[in-house]
Amino acid sequence: MKRNIYICSKPLQYFNLRNIKYENGEAEKILIIHGRFIDAKRFFEQVQVLDKDWDRIVFVDSWTKLYTFLFFHPAGNVFAEIDKSFVYGIFHLLFRFRRFYIFEEGFGSYRTDRIDESRGLKRLINRITGVGKHVGFSSFLTGQYLYLPELYKKQFPNYPKPVYTFSKPFVERMIQELPLFLQLSDGYEEFLHYQGKKIAICLTNHVLNPRLIGCLLEAKPRFDVVFIKPHPHLKDLNIFEQYNLPIVRSNIMVEFLLTLLLKNENQLTVFHENSTSVIWFQNKLESVNRGEPLEAYNIVADYIKENIQ
Repeated sequence: MKRNIYICSKPLQYFNLRNIKYENGEAEKILIIHGRFIDAKRFFEQVQVLDKDWDRIVFVDSWTKLYTFLFFHPAGNVFAEIDKSFVYGIFHLLFRFRRFYIFEEGFGSYRTDRIDESRGLKRLINRITGVGKHVGFSSFLTGQYLYLPELYKKQFPNYPKPVYTFSKPFVERMIQELPLFLQLSDGYEEFLHYQGKKIAICLTNHVLNPRLIGCLLEAKPRFDVVFIKPHPHLKDLNIFEQYNLPIVRSNIMVEFLLTLLLKNENQLTVFHENSTSVIWFQNKLESVNRGEPLEAYNIVADYIKENIQ
């Protein structure tokens, strides 16, 4: 099983996988891009051309194809976004992998309130296959890669698995990876010329909140540039026409957009609703959070504000 398999289903996960340095001798290094996001096939094609860190890059567009590939390609190590899958549990029982790791992709990794209270047949299947009640607690899991391991240990003081750190801190790695991601996605070009501007960005949730837009419009006079970045799940962008504000329509990562604008010495204010995209930039921009109070989000945001420069 001299094979390591890395699975991502969105660009942010791909970014995080590139920040994991796992040495395993001569093992084949395979990246699987699970096409569950906008323009996934085009992203895959760009990665094939630009990223030479992998021995093989595979595209799948369904869970069935992903699981089929994993079944017929036994691995020494699998890196995936989540361990709460009885299929992974079955694959472990069938010796389809030796070690299984998950990695964080947002503040959800640090939440203590996401407990699976499944009943009946699902609970029985989960128990048989080793799926835990909480993300990161499955019996077949080897360990986790996290950006804030100390906070995680504080949230889960009796956590029984190893916790590893990524190669580089999140923002530092963002700056390092910026040249690559500027080539992987369209849409960044129009922001390259902004330098030394006061810029406001509105990040909508998957359900549009008019009050969030209203907050942005009220503050608009104090900015040089104002625009809206709709959530990827919002398909009908015509609903924004009434606000007469520029829309970032491209499938670009907000984290890299913020990195680019900050790199060019712009002053940023981001209006959002508990956005994971903003959480790492607490000390680098003005965060105007208009989401419903969420303790889990605030715990991570406050920790970053106090401990990460």
